[in-house]
Amino acid sequence: MALNPFKSLMVLAFLLSISACADDQNSSLVNADKTVYVNLLKNIKDSPQTNDEFALQKVLLEKLINTQPSTITQMPINTPTNIDEYSNLFNRYNDDSLKKIALDKKINSIALKIKTLEKEIKSLDVNSTSIRTLQLQNALYTKSLQEFKDQTEALAQEMLSIEKMLTESLKNITFDPENQAKKTATNREEVLKLRTTLDNFLVKKERFELLGDNRDRGVSATAISAKEDAYTKALRETIGSLFLEFSNALKSKNEKAFALEKSILDEVALLDKTDMINESMASLLHAMEKKYFGTLDTIAGSTTQEFKNIVKSTWGILTEPIFTTNGTPITTLKLILALFIFLIGVFGGGFYKTSIKKIANNSKSINLATRTILANIGYYVILLAAFFIALNVLGIDLSSIALVAGALSVGIGFGLQNIVSNLVSGIILMFERSIKIGDFVELSGTVHGHVTDIRMRSTTLNTNGNIDVIVPNRNFIENNVINWTMHDKIKRFDIPFGVAYGTKPEHVIAVIKEAVVNSGYSDIIEAHDKFTNVIMSGMGSSSVDFILQVWIHGEEILAPSKTMSRFLIIIYNTLNAHGIEIPFQQHDVHIKSIDKESALSLTKPQSVEKKVDTANT
Repeated sequence: MALNPFKSLMVLAFLLSISACADDQNSSLVNADKTVYVNLLKNIKDSPQTNDEFALQKVLLEKLINTQPSTITQMPINTPTNIDEYSNLFNRYNDDSLKKIALDKKINSIALKIKTLEKEIKSLDVNSTSIRTLQLQNALYTKSLQEFKDQTEALAQEMLSIEKMLTESLKNITFDPENQAKKTATNREEVLKLRTTLDNFLVKKERFELLGDNRDRGVSATAISAKEDAYTKALRETIGSLFLEFSNALKSKNEKAFALEKSILDEVALLDKTDMINESMASLLHAMEKKYFGTLDTIAGSTTQEFKNIVKSTWGILTEPIFTTNGTPITTLKLILALFIFLIGVFGGGFYKTSIKKIANNSKSINLATRTILANIGYYVILLAAFFIALNVLGIDLSSIALVAGALSVGIGFGLQNIVSNLVSGIILMFERSIKIGDFVELSGTVHGHVTDIRMRSTTLNTNGNIDVIVPNRNFIENNVINWTMHDKIKRFDIPFGVAYGTKPEHVIAVIKEAVVNSGYSDIIEAHDKFTNVIMSGMGSSSVDFILQVWIHGEEILAPSKTMSRFLIIIYNTLNAHGIEIPFQQHDVHIKSIDKESALSLTKPQSVEKKVDTANT
């Protein structure tokens, strides 16, 4: 069929103008007359070219031609005169909210598509064959977007009208609070029952799918859909029933309305998992509250209810079980209380120790050792008491702890033997008092120092070099310990020395005793049972051995190395002054034979016998 040349030129010119001005596609295609779409479609049908672009343009033009401007018809809204009409009007508001949410989702989706198309159109060359297709698609989206926006605006206007009518007609509605509360409770039970059934259906369906069982076992998609519809219906009835209670509370200006508002919003959130329906429902409820309570009272009531909600939510979190121990649920609140009690025990024990120290400092009858024992024992008793009270608050049966302790006895016998031994040894030391704070002790001949602290597991020694040595308590129980100051500060020092053979022992004893007595040291004791003495202790390989026995009292005994040095110097100087030889070890080395090469290497005559002297050790 031959085309009208003039009409074809007009259509072609129109299309070229669209292609040349891509940014004006809204004014050219979106607002184009239906005749333009018809002519474009005819031109495409009559064109000898056939490809995917033309096919898609044909479909888009047909949709644009068939798109009719929507005529929004709204049912008239009548003022409710009874509780049923009032309830139906609220349900209509609820339905409009859901419809508006669905339309808003479509609008957002289409708007995103239009934005994507506009970017794609701008990125294409003006002579591209695809630009016409994209422009037609964009025109179709734009018309649909406008239609949805018109519907949304109409719903918003209707919701405002319903909101005003519900608020104004409330004063003329008669409610039955008692029956309404019962109906709400029944509806809530039905919702909970249907939700449980629906969850069970879904779990069973998934289990059968995992097993590959496709047989109908009562949990088919149809059955699940029916349960979902029943659940939604019961939920809507619950919301409607709560709204009637809310309206009655508003009418009587009862602050219970704020709590009912929270319940309605919670149920509405289950109806649709979006914030938009909550916003529209909250808008209706707040508008009604302002009408009957006033703006200030509404703000105060809402704030109070919000605070109650926060407290309730926080309490729910705190009382929710975190884990279970022997059938006893442990909650966050219990943990916080137990920790608080234990901290009170720790700080209380610290306060007790401080108080004991202050009392001891002001009392002459309590010495340092007694003070430390009282402070440590009291501290651990308070700590243990706080620990067991905390366990009781947690709800843990102490008998179960005894069973656990019995089960751990084998582990303690092997892995914790040393720790338990030190703890028991610490208790023994505190009560036995064989070692006290301030004593100067020597342990196994290697460590000596003042006892500065006795704890449950270890004892601290401070050496003369101001070094703190932490010694496990069991070492004081199992090993030999020398307590230099257990009863008094008197000690006999035994200083060994030797002289050469040929010296008269009586002369050595006399001169050493005389030198010590005349040394002028005031800490030397001379009494009938404690006096300076020198005895001959033996005859060694290279010396005649003696021991100087001298009694010392006072603080000097706490510096044994220094005290020993004093008397060794006296002995050395005295022996030198009297010409008494102090021997040192000597060894004779005899060379019995020598090889010829070694003999030839000797350039000078040497004695066959060589004496080697070594220092006296």
